[in-house]
Amino acid sequence: KVIHETDRATAITKKLSTFAKPAKRSQFEEVVLEKELDEVMDLIGQDLRLNNINLTRSIPKDYPKILADKKQIQEVLFNIIRNAAQAIDRKDGKIVVSGSAQNGSAVIHITDNGTGIPKDKIEQIFHPFYTTKAPGKGTGLGLFIVKQVVERNNGNIAVQSELGTGTTFTLKFPTALGVSTSI
Repeated sequence: KVIHETDRATAITKKLSTFAKPAKRSQFEEVVLEKELDEVMDLIGQDLRLNNINLTRSIPKDYPKILADKKQIQEVLFNIIRNAAQAIDRKDGKIVVSGSAQNGSAVIHITDNGTGIPKDKIEQIFHPFYTTKAPGKGTGLGLFIVKQVVERNNGNIAVQSELGTGTTFTLKFPTALGVSTSI
């Protein structure tokens, strides 16, 4: 059992190390959302379970491949899911990652049932050094960097939130050429 857990810890450390290394330049390729979500869940899944947060996927089997940098898509998913988990302060925490295709774009919705973001603060969340977290708990760079990375991958990001109900981040990316976008 000790050897198994050591191997598991080694694998997680290797993934964290690879994940943390900044890419020198973007490498656009066909990205399968389910695979990248699996990679992110390998890193953050245990933390979600420890905090009684259930992550549900609703991604159609024929969801189109995204034309983007795989590592950067992982970074975006990791940051948004981690932020969602940190915003949940209830015992029945839920995060839903869903996908659809719309007008030649691959759309990803990440919805949580956390505390939500006040309407007067929502326009500021993508600004550098802005955070809604308690002092010392956040740098205010996570969503700023997420927005930059999404745009670097020819995508866009939007957010909807309601206090006490939760938040939904919507990401849109171009689909890989030659991949059907009908759902």
